[in-house]
Amino acid sequence: MPSKQPANIRPSRRTFLKWSAIAGSTTGLVACATPSSYSPDKNGKLVPNGTGRTDVDKTVWSACTVNCGSRCPVRLQVKDGRVVRVLPDNTGNDELGSQQVRACPRGRAIRQRIYNPDRLKKPMKRKPGTKRGEGQWVEISWEQALDEIAEKMKALKSKYGNECFYIQYGTGVLGSTMACSWPPETTPMARMLSLYGGYLDHYSDYSTTNITQAYPYFYGEWVAGNSFDDAANSKLQVMFGNNPLETRMSGGGQTFVTQATKRKSGVKTIVIDPRYSETSVALGDEWVALRPGTDAALIAGMIYVMVEENLHDQAFLDKYCVGFDEAHLPEGAPKNASYLAYLQGKGKDKTVKTPEWAARITGVPASDIRRLAREIATAKPCTINQGWGPQRHANGEGIARAVFLLACVTGNIGIKGGGTGGRE
Repeated sequence: MPSKQPANIRPSRRTFLKWSAIAGSTTGLVACATPSSYSPDKNGKLVPNGTGRTDVDKTVWSACTVNCGSRCPVRLQVKDGRVVRVLPDNTGNDELGSQQVRACPRGRAIRQRIYNPDRLKKPMKRKPGTKRGEGQWVEISWEQALDEIAEKMKALKSKYGNECFYIQYGTGVLGSTMACSWPPETTPMARMLSLYGGYLDHYSDYSTTNITQAYPYFYGEWVAGNSFDDAANSKLQVMFGNNPLETRMSGGGQTFVTQATKRKSGVKTIVIDPRYSETSVALGDEWVALRPGTDAALIAGMIYVMVEENLHDQAFLDKYCVGFDEAHLPEGAPKNASYLAYLQGKGKDKTVKTPEWAARITGVPASDIRRLAREIATAKPCTINQGWGPQRHANGEGIARAVFLLACVTGNIGIKGGGTGGRE
């Protein structure tokens, strides 16, 4: 698979951003079902309409509470006790990269979420005489609902103990303004059940399960990467499956910071991703297309080249890392259990991890793997990060740890313009 999209079918950043602006504004119109806050001027450029509707009683600040966790600010225009229009943040200025945080279409559609006809607003109980799954309900009072739930909880605890109470992850309101859904043990329901004798909890989450499991074995605990604005101090930015322009949308302003950093500092960005994502188009100077789930093999091939050509940071590995080579294995570890032994084919699989080996697995040409290895190793400093897509499959923790390792091998941890290999 080619490492770059052919020039004749690759749109320019300017063209792509024009398309994005048009598509984004159209989506906002459909999702909000209200007049847009932006209209084209005489030159066709989208500009703010101003303060929105003038016939409202008041405009109040709130936040988008969908499950991305960004909590982007929104202004709600209220008339007769109802939200009639949703406006974006109007503080700061319109400069790309400013502190102004404009909610994405999800946030702009929060009015539809509030007044959605399918939203449950009152307690419902299965209609007497019907079976589970038939979908027949009758409305009951809050007093009846609370009383019945309390009685059921007391009966269950008496018969089965507190182990029968389980809190399901996935409330859909991560980071809400009035309640709390994360961390799990701080939610009101969890606090109540703790006082009631305990409960069965879930582990990890649906976004980061494998990387969460990898962190303790590598860093001892969760360690974030450097912030996106710190990339201005880098000579090179390498993003493994990280796609902030799509996954974060407004992202509490992260998207704007990412683009502003690129625009102002011009740091070269390599996006390694099976998809030709929006981030690849708008930020990437190079797109490396590999087969899904093969990032660890690609990294092994690159580190093989770094060691072979003495481009790795051995001093950093000697001082801060355990297990890269035989001299730094923990006491009692079996022979040839180091990562270097794995690269050299001295491990259980007896396979040398050359770029040619990696090319057969990843689909990335061996010549590109060698070139990438040299470029990443010699860029001082280099920020290396990963999104949460690559770890979302069986054995995904192996990919997460491989990206961490690449940051270690190149000595980029704990410095300006560097990174841990984790998500920003």
